[in-house]
This record gives sequence, C-alpha cells and structure tokens, in this order.
Amino acid sequence: MSARAWRPVLPGYGNRYRRWVHDSLRYVDVQDLATGGDHIPELDDVYVDVALVSRAPDPAAASTGPADEAVADGSQRHSFGELLDGQSRVVLALVGRPGSGKSTLLARAARRSARMFAHGRLNRKRVPVLLALRQHAEAIVADPAVSLPDVVRAAVAGKPGREHAGWWERQLEAGHCLILFDGLDEVAREEDRVAVAGWVERQIDTYPRDDFVVTSRSYGDADPLPSQADRYVVRPFTPEQVRVFLDRWYLAAERHATSSSGRAARRAVEERSRDSATRLASLLRENPALQELAVNPLLLTMIATAHRYRGALPGTRADLYGEICQVLLSRRVQAKDMPELVSWPAKQMLLAALAYQMMADHVSALSTGRVLAIIEPQLRRFSSSVTGEVFLDDVARNGLLIESEGRYAFAHLTFQEYLAARHVSANSDLVTSLAGNVSDPWWQETILLYAATADVSVIVRACLDSGTIPALTLAFDCDEAGAEMDPELRERLDRERKRALEPDCSPSHRRLIAGVQAARLTRRTLTTGAGTRVCARPVPADLYWLFLADTRAPRPDSSLDPRADQPAAGIWGSEAQSFVKWLNSITATATGVEVRLPRGDELQEADIASTLGHLLPDVVTSAWTAPELDLWVRPGLPHPHELTGGALRHTVAADTRSTALLPQVLTAAVLDVALGIIRDLDDVRALSGALSGDIAARANSEGRPVDLMHAHARAIALTYAHALELARSDAITRTRAAGLELVRTLDLAPASAMADAIAGDLADVMIRARERAVDLAEAIDQDLSILGAFDFDIGHVVELARVHSAALDPAYARALGIAHSPDFGVAAALRLTGIDNLDWGVALPGVLGLPLRWVADGPLGRTLLGVLPSSASGTASASVSAEGARAGDPYQAFAAALVSQAGIDDTARLRAALGNSLADELRDASASGSDERPGSPGWYQATGLAHLRDAWAPVAATHEPPAPAEAASLRAVALALAESGAADAGVLRAVAATVTAIESRSKGESPAGESVILALV
Repeated sequence: MSARAWRPVLPGYGNRYRRWVHDSLRYVDVQDLATGGDHIPELDDVYVDVALVSRAPDPAAASTGPADEAVADGSQRHSFGELLDGQSRVVLALVGRPGSGKSTLLARAARRSARMFAHGRLNRKRVPVLLALRQHAEAIVADPAVSLPDVVRAAVAGKPGREHAGWWERQLEAGHCLILFDGLDEVAREEDRVAVAGWVERQIDTYPRDDFVVTSRSYGDADPLPSQADRYVVRPFTPEQVRVFLDRWYLAAERHATSSSGRAARRAVEERSRDSATRLASLLRENPALQELAVNPLLLTMIATAHRYRGALPGTRADLYGEICQVLLSRRVQAKDMPELVSWPAKQMLLAALAYQMMADHVSALSTGRVLAIIEPQLRRFSSSVTGEVFLDDVARNGLLIESEGRYAFAHLTFQEYLAARHVSANSDLVTSLAGNVSDPWWQETILLYAATADVSVIVRACLDSGTIPALTLAFDCDEAGAEMDPELRERLDRERKRALEPDCSPSHRRLIAGVQAARLTRRTLTTGAGTRVCARPVPADLYWLFLADTRAPRPDSSLDPRADQPAAGIWGSEAQSFVKWLNSITATATGVEVRLPRGDELQEADIASTLGHLLPDVVTSAWTAPELDLWVRPGLPHPHELTGGALRHTVAADTRSTALLPQVLTAAVLDVALGIIRDLDDVRALSGALSGDIAARANSEGRPVDLMHAHARAIALTYAHALELARSDAITRTRAAGLELVRTLDLAPASAMADAIAGDLADVMIRARERAVDLAEAIDQDLSILGAFDFDIGHVVELARVHSAALDPAYARALGIAHSPDFGVAAALRLTGIDNLDWGVALPGVLGLPLRWVADGPLGRTLLGVLPSSASGTASASVSAEGARAGDPYQAFAAALVSQAGIDDTARLRAALGNSLADELRDASASGSDERPGSPGWYQATGLAHLRDAWAPVAATHEPPAPAEAASLRAVALALAESGAADAGVLRAVAATVTAIESRSKGESPAGESVILALV
C-alpha cells in the first residue's frame, strides 16, 4: 500500500504508526537454508491461514510427528480473523509447536488491523501492537511494575515519528488496541517466563476493554499462560493448505524473478510457478517423511526455499535434514537474538548421541532422567556452566526436541534417524552395530542416511550374507543411491537380481527378489487427504514377470520385458487381484507390509490424480481399484474398455464380411427345411404303411369300417401340406429371392442351390404325391357314406394306394438327395466332416458347436432371414434392416438388425468386462433352463448360453484372443441371445463388447494400459 493511501484517513501519529506497522511486517520472516535466496516474499502474497481448534490434543500425542497432528483432531476449526472479529472482548492464548506459524499469524493480524483502518473500515480494534516478549523480558523482570504503554514505546522507539503526549495511554484506556504478545516460551529462564506471564496477566486486567493474544509453544496445564485466556491450538497444515502455500510461494518468487510485464509475461509466470509447485508437491507426496515435515509451516518454507533456489531439493535427504537441523538449532536462534548456550556443532553432537541411544533402545521417547543420563557426560565436555536441564529446555524451545509429560522425543522420527546416522559417522567403531541390524526395519532409514556420506561395504556384505528381504532391500537401496562400496559387491548385487529372471531359478530365490522389489516399491507412496498411502509408481515389469513365473498366470495384453525399466501394463482385473494376493503371501510375514488395490476415491482425489498424471509413464492409462473391481482412468483419457454401439455394429459387419458366418447360418436354415421335409415324408411313409394295413383289414371286414383308416388317409394329406409349407418358408423364399450379386457377395451358392432344389423339383414331386394322397383320402371317405357298406370299391382304393406309393418314393428319394448329396457342398459350407448322419442335433463347429436346429431356427437364423429380401423386389422385413438394405450392404444390414435386437443403438456406450469374471456369470446364467425341451423357447436360450459359456472359458483362462471366426461367432451368438434373454442381456452384451476389446488390443488398435498401483493396508 502506498504512503498516499494513508494520508487522507488520519493525519498525525496514529496514521503514521499504523502505516509503520503495515510496512515493517510486509515481508515473511524467513529463516533461509544455507543456500538462501535472492528474494524474501511479501507476507500477503504467500500467507495461508492456519486453523485453530479450541482444545489441545491429547498430550500423549506430543511425541508423534506433525503429520499425526494433522489428522488426529476432529474439533471444529476456526480462523484467527473469525475469532478477532467478534463483538465482545477477546483474550486468547494460541499454543503450537515451534514453526507452526504462530508469529506469522500475529504479524498477519497486525497488518490486517492496520490495513482495515486505512481503508476506512473502522474495526473495533484499530491500533495493533505486536510485541516479541523475549525482547522485553529483561525490562519486565527488572521492573515488574513497568506499564504496557512504556513497553510499547520502547518497542516502537520513535520509528513512526513523535508521539503526542499520552497517546498510548488514551488508546489503551479507550479499548482501541489489539495487543499481540508473541513467544512467551522464548523467554529463556523459567523464572523469567513466570514473571513475564504474571506481568501479561496484569496488563489484561489493567486494560479490560482491549483485546489480548498470547502465543507459546507449550500447552500443558503447568505452563504459565494467562488464566483469563481462551486456549486455542494451532493446527498443522492440511494437504490442501500445503498445496495453496506452494502455489503462492512460487508465484511470488517467479513474479520477482521476471522483470517484464504484460499479459503474455503474466501467463508465463503463472505457468512456471504452477509447474514448480506441482513438482515439489509431487516430491513431497512421494516421500512420506518429507510430507510429514511439510505440514509444519516453517519446515515447509525451508523446503520450498531450498527447492526454489537450488532448482531441486538438496542432493540427498541427509543434506536437507542437516540444513533443517542447523536452522532449528542455530540460525533461527541467532535470527531472534536469543543466546546460544553451546555451539551448533556441540548441539548436534549431543543430540546425535541421544538419537543413537534411542535407536539402540528401539524407542522414540525417553524419560527426562534417561535423557539427562545420556547427554550430561558429553555436555560437560563443552560447558561447565550449562546444566542438562537448561540444555534440554533450550533445544526444546527450538522445536527439534519435544517434551510432554516428562518424556522427550524428537519432533519427527526422521530427525532421530538422521542424527543417529551422524553419530555413527563420527564414531566409526559403531558401523558394526549397523551391520548387525540390516534385517531390522527399525534401523533401515538410519543406515540409508549413513550411506549417503560413508563407505557401506561392511553393511552391504552383511545384507548379502543375511539373505532376508529387509536386508537385501537395504543393499539394493544403497546401490541405487550410489553409495560407496567395493565394486565386487555391486557386481554381486547385479547377479542376484538377474538370477531371479533365469528360467532355472529356484522359486525361493525368485520370491526373495520379488519381496525386495515389493519393499522398495511400497516405500515411495503418496498420502491421501484421509491419510491412506498409495504407491507413487505402478508395479514394474520385472516384479510382475516374477509373479507370472511363480503362478503361471495369463500374460498381460501388452509386451512384458522384465529387463526393461517399464511398468507392467495390459493387466486384467482378475490377475490384478491374484497379484495382490501373491505378493502378500511373500511380504506380509517377511516384512509386515500388506498391500491392496486402491479405492477409486483415493486415486480420484485431485492431488493424487494430478501427481500420478505427472509421474506415470504414457504407457499406463489406468489402474485397477477395489473393493468393487473397477478401473481408474487417468484424467483426460477415454475409458479403455468402452466402445459405442456403432463401433460394435461395424465390427459385426466386418465379421460377416471376413468370415463364413452368414453362409453357415443360411445354409443351416435351408438344410433345416430339408430335414423338416424329410421328417414329414418319413411320417407319410409311416402313415402309408399303417394305411395299407387298414385297407387290408377293410377288405376282410365284411363291410364294416376300420378304425383310423380314414384318419390315416387325412393325416397323410395334411402332412404333405405341411411339407409343402416348409418348401415355401422364409428360409426358402428369401434365399431364392437373393439376386446373383447377393449370392456371390455372401457366398450363398450352396444354400441357394439347395433352396432352388427344394422349391423346384422336390416341391413338384411332393405336389404330385399329395394329389395322389388326396385322391386316396377322398376314395376312402366313401366308406363313411350311407351306402359305403354296399358299394365301397376296395379294389379302387388299393390301386390308388399303389399309385400314391409310387409318387411318394421319388419325393422321399429327392428329399434325401438334397440333404445328403455332396453336389450342394453342404458339408463344406457348414464345416462338417461328412453328411451321412445329418439331423437337427448335429453340432456346427463354425458356430460354437451349436446344434443345427439352434442355428437355423433360433435368433441368429431369424435375424438373417429378416434382412434378406422376401421377393425379387428386394424388400427386407425389419425397419432397421431396411436401412442397411437401402445402403446396399447386406453385412451392415445384418449387423444393424442383430445389434438393434440386442437393445443397442449406435450411441449406446458398452463396456468390456476385463475386470470381473464373465465365465462365472455365464455359468450362473446357463445353469437355469438346462432341462428345457429341445425346440422350446427356453431350450434356445439355455442351449445358446451353455455353448457360449464353454466357448468363453478358454478365452477367460488364457486371455488369448479367439480366432477370427470364433470371435465372430461369440459376438453374434451373444448378441442374438441378448434379444431373447432380457434377464441376462447385460452379461451377453458384455461378452460381445469384451470379445471386441480383446481383438482390438491384440491388433494394437486400442491401448492395453491397465496397470496395478498398490495401496498399503
């Protein structure tokens, strides 16, 4: 805000003072790392309001890390501004750990109060006063009766100009002031803190109309906080607040670094800052230890500063932790003009000895007595005047060590591990203690931090000799980190890794290396907002290859090279589940780590999805999720298992064009007619035999009628009529109506020739035979007349029966010849080895082995006949088929009809089922209706489902795409059944979609990028 903005508001001391407050607190109080920076950002540019809760967490939680605090408390959160803006007087005690943002909170409140008045918003407390108590403790202790106005005058020291006499007294007495006491805990001596706290309480009572806020690091009941104050705890940053801070921090830094202006320059600055913030956010999410540190605003500021001005985090985590420790123990103390009791190297040495002993004891907290017993002998080497209690109080105020209920712990286990590693580095004889603990996960991080600066040959040799998953994991980690070691050890590690990929490798060694890879994979995780952890990388190809070698599971749909540094992709959902189960069988006991498939909401969380989007290689398009097996798809990508009804229709049309599906169906339909006629003529032959017996009996009946003779005669005539109806059925008329071009296009020559024979010669001889049968029936009917008993001409009837028999024989022979003659090429058309024993139950291998009757008279045959023209005019029966016919493409016509009858239009979205087991669903669907009578509606559904189930089983077991002809049949039969089986329609449509997806993936036409991203249980 410019100086001009202040003058019209209130000339004089008050206005000048508020402007001085606003300007003096303009910049963030940054305690830079060793690398520093060329820019200190403005407070308003980067400020993120921390949350306050009105109760302290359980003191027992004080020994846990900052990240535990971030999720441990569910109390209602308040903003500082919300508390200050109330109508009644405010007296607050804000407590929180060092670096939690208390001082920044007060600075922001002071600027806000000053700015509100300058803008004409007459807030209740228009005069902010920010006092660092450590700077005034000496004066207060020396004169406990010193007045607040005098302390304020000493702090301001005339910087805003000359004060009007008594101005501060008038403001305080009028209740215009917001008094912000910062850092009660930073008053060094305990007795001084008690004295200062008493003075603060007296000022609160002396000025009952003003607002007061006190901050301190402690929140135990014994701490000398004002009794009048309402206590609020400063909470750590949430993941969202971390991201907001990084966005603002990098935007401020980029704006400072860019001198040019204009819209294009602003866009470039915003883009660079977003990229930098995203990179650091990703690094934090990948490293749980750093992420847990980052919820502390001070540590996050140091991490961001290091990342911004180095272009990356320090070369190793050890370097970063070292810089943070130095800032907390030394440079921050110096910046606040607080006395250093012992030097920074001495502090580090003392705390390193303490950290090592805590690691050796397998504890993260020790009693005060035990801590003093460890450090006091060493402390006397550096100072004879500083007691152990004073030293502990000093380092606890700096935030690296935390005291709670008489026990001390490091602010985070990471600092304990780092300092323990430094202790070993300074005492080389302790390296053997690390080598003796290579299989203990408790020591793993300490050993890795030690390896960053030392030769680890002794440790790696111990790892190899141990042969456990934790030990070998540690050895490979040291290798990857480039730690110093004997060359032969590095070569030995490489041999151990490669041996697992050899065909003759023992299962035990293969599982050992798998456990090592799993341990390393699960260490790099992203933390969700709910605190769950998801691996930052997908399962690599070499680990998945070990799973395949150990279980003989189906290979993924993408290439899998275990020696290439790439993820495994193209994995089916059932194998993703099997992989998790297999991996847990190795790691759960050996390392205590269990994994699972992540939930969909975990991967869909904005920060997680964004980070994975940057980290995952392009080959990974999706990942399997649980508990309901589903697929998370990378933002911006289409679902890899989804296809439209129009795409399925085109695929079915391509099937019919490239396979013999349609000729087989139509040939089966025509052959079915021929077999139906043969059956009718068989019936006629049987009836004729019975009738011959009837006639013989009538000749010897002395004029009495013979039972059933008349019925047999009429049944013969009716059976001929049925046979002739078959000869004029749709299968025959539509096949014959197909023009020469259509016959050639669809390869319908066998069916067409057979249909012509049935409708031509066979129909003619059956007509003549029927005429003879009618004559015979009419002659026999005379036997029922009144005079039949006297003038019935049995000789004439015998002759007519002979004539009929003579007509029946060629009709029957002709029908048999059509069905069984090799001249029509029926066997070749139906992919049969022979035609000697044709009947309705013969299995057609080209259509999933379904019975002839099912193919001919079931939903497939009906659909095909519906799209063929019924006459030479070329009119199809179904409207959807007519569209295909008008397009002049019979393949499209059939495909459109089949897909439409399955309830699928071109815009419908279908999804392949590569996750769940279609085989199980088909088995369940086919279990009902298996006892249906052949030829009944239920029989068609049950029979079709059973054959579809059997044909799908090997595809499900191997994940290998079926041959083109079988794929076409699977797709067509599934869609045909979907028309008549509403209850199973969803499963059947999924079969059609899944076959299509498998074929497309095998041809490289669609990506096979499904991966396994693990989450920790």
